[in-house]
Amino acid sequence: MDICVISNLFPPEVVGGAEKHAKADVNELVNRGHDVSVITTRSSSGGTYFSFEESELGGATVYRFTPLNAYSPIEHQSVSAWKKPIQHVVDIWNPHVYLLVKKKLCQISPDIVHIHNHSGLSPSVFAAVSSHEIPVVHTLHDYEALHVRTNLFDGEKISDPGIGMKPYQKIYRQLVEPHLDYVVSPSQFVLEKHHSEGVYSTVPCSRVPLGISSKSTDSVSSRPSNSDQLQLMFAGQHTHQKGIDILIKAVRKSSLENLHLNIYGKGPESSKLEDLASDEPRITFHGFVDDEELQDAYAASHFTVVPSRWYDNSPMVIYESYNRGTPVIGANIGGIPELITDGETGILFAPNDVDSLQGALERAASLPYDEIQTQVEETKSYCISNHIDEIISIYEDILR
Repeated sequence: MDICVISNLFPPEVVGGAEKHAKADVNELVNRGHDVSVITTRSSSGGTYFSFEESELGGATVYRFTPLNAYSPIEHQSVSAWKKPIQHVVDIWNPHVYLLVKKKLCQISPDIVHIHNHSGLSPSVFAAVSSHEIPVVHTLHDYEALHVRTNLFDGEKISDPGIGMKPYQKIYRQLVEPHLDYVVSPSQFVLEKHHSEGVYSTVPCSRVPLGISSKSTDSVSSRPSNSDQLQLMFAGQHTHQKGIDILIKAVRKSSLENLHLNIYGKGPESSKLEDLASDEPRITFHGFVDDEELQDAYAASHFTVVPSRWYDNSPMVIYESYNRGTPVIGANIGGIPELITDGETGILFAPNDVDSLQGALERAASLPYDEIQTQVEETKSYCISNHIDEIISIYEDILR
């Protein structure tokens, strides 16, 4: 099968889990003998506004270009606030993206196109694909179809789409739904959130959990007992929606002297978070680390903590943690509870609640070590092979 993947970002340009997931899909499809191409963006510093930069990555052909936007997708976190309203207007339907993507698809002529995040590319990519009568599958990674705030978070709290977003949703549906053959969502929560607003309600849809390349979990047995020393970790962007401050406050409030929290990643709130934890010896900040070091960190931890404030879809960090034999303490919000069986594969706590998270830490310290071994066994179905089996089945049904 000749498959084209379209994603607003693609490694090595990474902001969140969606790009890592798209890359994992591409790798597995290539490993199974499919011809795979990728259309994605690059930063505006590249200057490739009217042509594609072609490269090979893991057996796939990657085409990168710079859309004519107020800023590139990789710059979204750091860009000046005044540029964002301009980008919202440009991103309604970008004719420059439409023309370039349409031309490239004519050249590569895939059997099917799978579109991931398209913020910065605009819904015009869907029309570009269907102009060649190529089937389109779309994976939902956020809430772009529901709100201009694609994460349904206003910087401080959840921002559910109200009546004011109905015109936006209507325009989005008109621009996207006629071109869709199938919609995939990693979580049932996200799918139902869209359906509750009438979005994608007439398009075939299903939940397909994400997957990750399997790694050995032998290192689990080398961890110290959690009753002797409780090792926790957080990995991700340092933004308010991630709830890292809640985790730091819960650790500070905890009476567990044998607890230690390792925080990985960076972001706009890094300095504020470091100040919050400055006099707490049980917390260490590591900044960005390479993937090998991050995988080692998962393997050395008793629990990964996901303290999200927002409607998190299906966090890649949970899959990565499970893959290294590490259960998860997660906020009971969005798609997170779909991945955690409380008391078996991890612990759930009330979102945005320091006391509830502190209680979860106390529970984590009291769990018997052999229960962690059981939790590891419960998570083996979240592998990239199972995920791609389902994705290929969808492709074949559409092409049949």
